[in-house]
Amino acid sequence: MERIKFKYHPNLYNDEVLIHEEGVCNCCGKKVSEYIDMAYSAKDIDCICLSCIHDGSAAEKLDAEFVQFAEEVSDPEKRDELFKRTPGYISWQGENWLACCDDYCAYLGRVGIQELEELGIKEEVLKDYAAQAPSYPIDAVEEHLYKDGDLCGYLFRCLHCGKYRLYVDAS
Repeated sequence: MERIKFKYHPNLYNDEVLIHEEGVCNCCGKKVSEYIDMAYSAKDIDCICLSCIHDGSAAEKLDAEFVQFAEEVSDPEKRDELFKRTPGYISWQGENWLACCDDYCAYLGRVGIQELEELGIKEEVLKDYAAQAPSYPIDAVEEHLYKDGDLCGYLFRCLHCGKYRLYVDAS
């Protein structure tokens, strides 16, 4: 079976938001072996298959969105694709999707300072983060940012210019 690709969540199959077990999709009713159980909806949702997310039927039928917050972009089609046809990610206070070049960035995964150093992008990412009017002081981020810690980084990359961006959230 060919994997569904999500423009803004290219590493979905390695992300903990994807559940790898048997379930029955709340949208199409099919038995599936991979699904998402997170959505912003008034309806009780415990299993949504990737096909129903990707084609937008889950958002329509369940009156759901899959991302809580995002920076602004001018094209409403891009907003629709992100909020209604892209699985979110797990974060402490609710995901916040970053944008660049008037488009949403691709979410790459959770990171700490160690991972940023290993990728060779620590200085670039922290400089951009500091310019965003950050929620947490840069010195606290440098000292306490851990991939799976109480202060966690969420790494994004622009689909157009390749710039890395960081969202930081705390427990």
